[in-house]
Amino acid sequence: TDPHVKAAAPYVLGQAMFTAADANRCALIRGIDPAREDTVADIGRHMRRGALTDLKAGEFGIVLGGDLARGLGVGQGDSVVVITPQGTVTPAGTLPRLKSFKVVGIFEVGMYEFDSGLALIHIEDAQRLYRLDGVSGVRLKLDDLFAAPLVARDLWQKMPVSAEVRDWTRSHANFFRAVQIEKRVMFIILTLIVAVAAFNIVSAQVMVVTDKQADIAILRTLGAAPLS
Repeated sequence: TDPHVKAAAPYVLGQAMFTAADANRCALIRGIDPAREDTVADIGRHMRRGALTDLKAGEFGIVLGGDLARGLGVGQGDSVVVITPQGTVTPAGTLPRLKSFKVVGIFEVGMYEFDSGLALIHIEDAQRLYRLDGVSGVRLKLDDLFAAPLVARDLWQKMPVSAEVRDWTRSHANFFRAVQIEKRVMFIILTLIVAVAAFNIVSAQVMVVTDKQADIAILRTLGAAPLS
């Protein structure tokens, strides 16, 4: 009901290890609804191979980040084995849960955090993989990105205590902290530059007046006013 919210999409989020040939990588798996993903994220616009619509429920297809795919040495049409931290209890003990996925697409958004540590699968496949009856959460897209902290604060007050509300400024806190430090350092540097330039101008004018005191005295005796 918030006026800033343009779209919403459910998702399932989990951790997993990816194995292909002799390569192993750890990354996050996000189960998405391909029909609604483009309304809350721009990953569909940065697909290098395939499309998000290639993710079909029950077919266990997967879309990998570009750096993650290169690290595993796989491409479109190859298979990767996903190992989840939630094991399966058997009479022989707890065994890791394995599932083979087919790579149906590769995206590259230009941010290393996503390109190397994110994989997308269909939300129903994610529910089967992690044995969930529901979803992990709902992502919202706003008409004003700078309103995200305010909307998150309002939602936090309305949601149960066990719920977590996270906006993009908290998800990328390190990046924005670095930008703030850079702005402060640039402000200090520019202030010092202006101060040095102003000091040089004032000192030069003072030295000129000091050197011309004798000439000024002669002009005053001839009737020149102080202002002239």
